Amino acid sequence: MVSKPNVTSQVVPSLYWGMFQISRFVFRLYFRQIVIQGAEHLPIAGPAVLAVKHFSRWDPPIVSLLSHHEPLRFMTNANQFGGLQGWLIQRVGAFPVDLDQPQLSSLRYTVQLLQSGQQLVIFPEGGIVRDRPLRDLKPGLARLVLQAETTAPQPLQIPIVPIAIYYQPAAKFQAKVILQVCPPLYSRDYQQAKPKQTAQALTAGLQAELLKGLTAISAPRITWPLLEKSGEGMQGF
Repeated sequence: MVSKPNVTSQVVPSLYWGMFQISRFVFRLYFRQIVIQGAEHLPIAGPAVLAVKHFSRWDPPIVSLLSHHEPLRFMTNANQFGGLQGWLIQRVGAFPVDLDQPQLSSLRYTVQLLQSGQQLVIFPEGGIVRDRPLRDLKPGLARLVLQAETTAPQPLQIPIVPIAIYYQPAAKFQAKVILQVCPPLYSRDYQQAKPKQTAQALTAGLQAELLKGLTAISAPRITWPLLEKSGEGMQGF
């Protein structure tokens, strides 16, 4: 890891919620249906990590539909921050992480966001993966959560919410988009003798839950009309 200048990002509420409404309109035109299963597992408030399977460039705006009354923050590959796109996403909650050389400043910023009660979206595979159900996960996400919990000034438990996503038949026009929100994971349930071992156990649990969610996608249990405000735990959808 290398240390570089401090990482910052911001959320301009009018821009975030304006883009939220635009996304809803675009999805209505582009996709045939969006199905969300397990919405009751989404935390209403407080810090959380939404750990999402990365299947397409559509994933971040679709996941933003899970916003409640507060914007989500997105850990994003640093190579996405050029030009107009970079200007825009940095004002709607995205912050950069160099996946080749993770910056200490980025990791500290992630911990600070969690300790301040923010909900973060992280794609733990580190990029789009379509050639297999799920890339083997590294323990970086788990270590960030453990660091945020152990260094917080007050006792803190941060849920990790696995979210599987899939497009049928593919990420294209008139596709059916399916998200499976799995039950949250807590570090207290994976405690081992050493923090490194705890991070490894928590990562293995996340891998297993994401794979389980991807399997469940083939048999949707809850189907909501696209962009209709409905369902437990989905205020603001």
